[in-house]
Amino acid sequence: MLIIMYHYIRNNNSKYPNFKNLTIDQFRKQIDFFHNTYGLVSKEDFIFSVDNRTPLKKGVVLTFDDGFKDHYQNVLPILEEKKAWGFFYVPTGHYEDKKILNVHRVHHLLGKCDSSFLLESVLKLVDTSMLNKDKIDEFDKEIYKDQELSSCEFQFKRLLNYYLHDEYKAKILDEITSKHLNEAELYDELYLTKEELIEMEKCGSVIGSHTVTHPVLSTLSYEQQKIEIEKSYNFLNLFLSMRCKSFCYPYGGRTTYNEDTFKALEECGVHHAFTVGNSPLNIIKNKYELTRIDCNRFK
Repeated sequence: MLIIMYHYIRNNNSKYPNFKNLTIDQFRKQIDFFHNTYGLVSKEDFIFSVDNRTPLKKGVVLTFDDGFKDHYQNVLPILEEKKAWGFFYVPTGHYEDKKILNVHRVHHLLGKCDSSFLLESVLKLVDTSMLNKDKIDEFDKEIYKDQELSSCEFQFKRLLNYYLHDEYKAKILDEITSKHLNEAELYDELYLTKEELIEMEKCGSVIGSHTVTHPVLSTLSYEQQKIEIEKSYNFLNLFLSMRCKSFCYPYGGRTTYNEDTFKALEECGVHHAFTVGNSPLNIIKNKYELTRIDCNRFK
C-alpha cells in the first residue's frame, strides 16, 4: 500500500517565483496514474487494514497536510471526479489568532525572496543562546534529506523550523516577514475555512489533526504534547463528526515525535498517525508510525 503526502497544490504565481508547489495539472496526472496503476484504497479498507495490522498489497491512500485552501479549490474537485477521498490534516491554532503559522511564513518567504538574502538577514538576529543544542545532532540525521534545496534554503529552513527554541522563532519571523509579506492578506488566501472543512467531510474525506501550532513535538514535554493534540481535536469536534481520529506529525520525520507522543495519542483515542518514511507501507508494527511517500517522488 502506498500512502502519498501532499502539501501545496496550486499553479505557479509570479509573486512567489521560488515557491515549491505541485501544479494542478501535475496533481491531476498523478491521481490518474495512481488510479489507473494501483487503484485508490477505500476508507473502509484502510481502517480495516490498520485495525488488523495487515496493509493492502496494492492501492494508494492520499493525504494532504496543513489545511490549505488549495485543498478545497484545487484538490476536492479532482477527487470528486474520481469518486475518491483523502485525509486532510489541519493545524487549528490559527483559527483563533488569525496568524500564519511559522512554518508557512518560512515557505512563503523562501518563495518570494532570495534565500541567501534571507539567511543573511536571520543570522543577524540569532545568537547561540537561542539554539536548541540538545536536539541539533539528532535532527541533522534526517531533516530535508529528500528535498532539493540550495545550501542557503537548507540552512534557513533548518534554523527556523528545527534549531531555534520555540520562544524565538516567532519573534525573529515577525521581524523578517513584516518587511516582505502582507500577512493579513495572505492569511485569507492560505487556509481552509470551517465551512470548507465541513463540505470536504460531507464529500467523504477525513479531516484529521495536525496539532494546534505545528510544533516539533519531540521538543515538548508530555503534558505540552497532549495539549497540542487534545486541543486540536476539541476544536475540530465542534463542527465535524470526527468518526475516525486520524493524526499526522508536524514536519513528519522520526525525530519529530517520541514515546510521549504515542502515549498522548493513545490517551486522546487517536486511531492512527502518519510519519514520513518515503517507503511503501508493507507492514504495520505501530499504528502511530504509518509511513508516507512524498508526492514529489512521482513527478
